[in-house]
Amino acid sequence: MTTRESISLPGFARLEREHVPMETGQVPLDPVQDTVDTGERASLAWDHEAFQNLIDRDTGVIGRVVSSEREPAGSHEFFFWAGDDAQTLDVGHIVVAFSEQAAVIGVVDEPRRYSDLRSFLDDYFDRHMEHALSQSAPTVRPEILVFTVKVLATRHLRDDVQSHRPAVNGPVFFANETAIRFALGTHNFTGAGIPALMHTNGNYERDDDGEILLDDAGRPRFQRTPLFLDEDYLLGPEAGHANWTGQSGLATKTSHALFLIGSVFQTMEREQKSVAAIMFNVKGPDLLWLDKPAQPDPVHESAYRAADWKGLGPDDLKAYESLGVRPEPFDGTRVFAPFRPGMDPQPINGSARLDGFSDHKALNTARQAPGETDRVFPILWSLKTALTFPHKVFDFSDLDDKMWGFIYELREMKIDSLAALNEKFAEINAHFANDERADNWHGHHKATIRKAQNRFKGLKDKLGGLLAEGGVDFGSEPRVDHPFANHELRVVDISNCNTTAQELIVTSTINTIWRLAERSEMGVDKLIVFVDELNKYAPSGGDGGLRDTLVDIAARGRHLNVVLLGAQQFRSKVDGEILGNCGTSFYGRVGDEEIINAAYRSISETAKQELLGLPKGRLLVRHAHFRAPLFGTFPHPPTLPGVYGQRIFGSEAARRDPADALHRTLKKLMGDRAPALADVRNLADGIEPEAVDDTRRKIESIYGTSSNGHGDPWRNTQKMLNSARDLWSRT
Repeated sequence: MTTRESISLPGFARLEREHVPMETGQVPLDPVQDTVDTGERASLAWDHEAFQNLIDRDTGVIGRVVSSEREPAGSHEFFFWAGDDAQTLDVGHIVVAFSEQAAVIGVVDEPRRYSDLRSFLDDYFDRHMEHALSQSAPTVRPEILVFTVKVLATRHLRDDVQSHRPAVNGPVFFANETAIRFALGTHNFTGAGIPALMHTNGNYERDDDGEILLDDAGRPRFQRTPLFLDEDYLLGPEAGHANWTGQSGLATKTSHALFLIGSVFQTMEREQKSVAAIMFNVKGPDLLWLDKPAQPDPVHESAYRAADWKGLGPDDLKAYESLGVRPEPFDGTRVFAPFRPGMDPQPINGSARLDGFSDHKALNTARQAPGETDRVFPILWSLKTALTFPHKVFDFSDLDDKMWGFIYELREMKIDSLAALNEKFAEINAHFANDERADNWHGHHKATIRKAQNRFKGLKDKLGGLLAEGGVDFGSEPRVDHPFANHELRVVDISNCNTTAQELIVTSTINTIWRLAERSEMGVDKLIVFVDELNKYAPSGGDGGLRDTLVDIAARGRHLNVVLLGAQQFRSKVDGEILGNCGTSFYGRVGDEEIINAAYRSISETAKQELLGLPKGRLLVRHAHFRAPLFGTFPHPPTLPGVYGQRIFGSEAARRDPADALHRTLKKLMGDRAPALADVRNLADGIEPEAVDDTRRKIESIYGTSSNGHGDPWRNTQKMLNSARDLWSRT
C-alpha cells in the first residue's frame, strides 16, 4: 500500500512524497535510507551524511532541480527552479544538487522566469480589456524562476568514481566553502594554492551558534570563499602564464596583476622558493611607487589624508585576512629608465661611466623627488646594442638588401659606438674624396653609404635619450637585463619615451632575459614578466622579433621557469598561440564591439552580458582546474596607486617640505638609527627650503648609500643646518 507524507521546505509550498513498502527479500540501496524505490532514493540523496559538509543547512533548500522533455538535465548543465525565499540567489553563485550516490556542484548561470502564458498577447489582451495597467489582477498568475547551472564538479560517495551523472529532480542548496574548494579542484592541486580572488555566494556567513554575521554597515554578510590557483598551472611546469582582458581604466587589469604578483611572492616565500618580477610601466606614474604601502605608516598619515587617499578599507583588510595574504608593498622595487633626450652623460675616454650614478634629474621618469631616487637606475645603450635590432631602429622601407649588407659590415668591423661610426664615415668620405672616380667602398655603393650616413645621423634623436655617444660602462651599477634577486620587482619606465624607444627597450630587455632563462642564469627559481598592451607587441597575424620571443616564452617558458603575464584591451587582437598557452585568463569589463569576437566563444551568453557591465574590482576567471568560469572580486592592491604616490612622494611633495626628503635620505643611510621625522622637521623649521635640500644633497654625496661607519650622518646634518640657520640670521 502506498502512503503519502507531507513535508515543508523553507520558502516552498508543502510538498508530498510517496513511500512504497518494501517487498519481501528486497534490500535497500543504502543502509542509511529506509526506502528502496530508485526515484525516492535519488530524491533523498541529500540526506546522506557524506554530503552534509557540502551544503549550507542553515539556509536550507533554495530550489529544486527540474528537467523536461525539451530541456533535460545533462552531465555539464542542469536547471532548477528557485523558491520564493531565495531572493539573494544570483548569477555566479555556487549551488549543490544531487545525483545517484553523488553531489553535483555547479555555478548559477542564466535566469529565466516562466508562467503559464502561451504568448505575450495573452497577458496583453487579458489586462488591456479588463484591468488598468496599474491594478493587480484578481488572480495572480503562477510564475517560477528557473536558473541554468554549469557543473563544476561531482562528488561521489566513492573516491574512485569519476563519472558525471546528471542531477536528479531534488532539492538544491547553497554550496559552503568546503564544496566550493572541492569544485575548484584544490584537492587535486600539485603545487601550492595561490590566492587570486574572493568568491561571494548568496548565503550568509554565520558564527558557531548559527547566528548571521553582519558587515561594517550592519547588513548580513555574504559567504566569501577564496579562489586559489594551482602554482604548477600558473608558474609551471604543468601549465603556465596568465592573461587579462578588459577596457582601459574599467577592468582593473594592472591592479589585479599587482595583487596576484604580491600573492605569488608570499606563497613562494612559504614554499621556500625564490621569485622575481619585471613590469613595463607605460602609463604615467602607474608603477613608480610600488614600494609605498597602501596603508600609511604613522609618519605619513597626514600626507595620505592631504592627498585624499583613503587607504585600505575594512572590507579590503578582511579580504586580505581571508585570502591569507599580507597587504605589504614590494620592498624590492627598482625603477629603470632611459635618459631624457640630450641628457645622456658625456663620454670619458670613449665611454659614459655610470658607476655610482646620481644625476637622476637627467632620467626620463617621474620618480625624481629628493630622497626617492635610491631605487632609480639608468638605461643607456651603445650603438652595438642598437644595431642588434635594425628592423626596429630603421624604417622598413630603408632596410633593403644593400642597407642590410652595410650594417653587417659595421658589425663585423666592431663599430660599437656613434663616435667610432663617425670616425669610420670620415674615413669613407676621405676615400671618395681622394678618388673621385670611385663609386664603392668595400663593395658598398656610394649611394648606399650616403643613405646609411643620413639615417645614422638622426639616430640619436630618434631614440630619445636611449643612445650614448660612445660606449657605456655600468661598473657595479644595476642593469635592467641582468639576473634578479629574490623578491625583486623591476619596473621599466618607458611611459615618457617615444614609440620607437619603447619597442626597443621592451624587445631588448625581454630577449636578453629569455636568453638568461635558457642558460639557467636568471638568479631566481621563478621569474614573472608582465607586459601591458600585449596586442602591440604580439599582434594577431603579426610577426617580428618580440612577437616570436613572446610566443616562445608562452610555449616553453613554463619549463624554463619564466611566466608571461599579459594584459590588453582587445583579446581578439593578440596572437592566438600566446593565448592558447595561457593556463589562466581574467576578464574585466569588455566592450560590446569586442565581445562578439571568437576569442569569447567559450563564455556563456549570460556571462558575456555580465562582462559588458562588470564593475571595477570584479573579474571573471578561467583556470586549468576550473570546469566553468567563475566571478570573483579582489581587494585594492597593497601598494599606493601611482597618481597618489606622485602627490605624496613625488617632486611636488618634496618642494612643499624638503625636510621630508632629508628624513628619507637619513633613513636610507642610517636605517633604524635615523632620527624621527618630527626631529628633522623641528631642526629644519625656519631655514630656507633651498638650504635644507642643499644639506640633503651634501649628506647623500658624503655618505653614499650607507654611513660605512665614517662619522654620523645625523650629527653632520645638525651641524650643517645650524650653520645655515646662523648664516640666515646674520643676513
